Amino acid sequence: MGFDFHVHGLWIIGALFFFVAGIMAGNLHWVEGTTEWSFGVSAVLIFLLFLVAAMFWISAAVNARHEEYASRR
Repeated sequence: MGFDFHVHGLWIIGALFFFVAGIMAGNLHWVEGTTEWSFGVSAVLIFLLFLVAAMFWISAAVNARHEEYASRR
């Protein structure tokens, strides 16, 4: 099995999104001058990045399952 974008590519893109979200989440803290609105937007953005990463990983898993099922036929 070679490189299949619908499995390996989505898995790699999901890992990159997870990496960026993890870095942002690790650096999210309240500092002087931070407004509630900007902190909340940052938290929501981080949450959405984690959701997008999960979406890519789930899509890769579903595509891998479809390929496995198609190869058995």
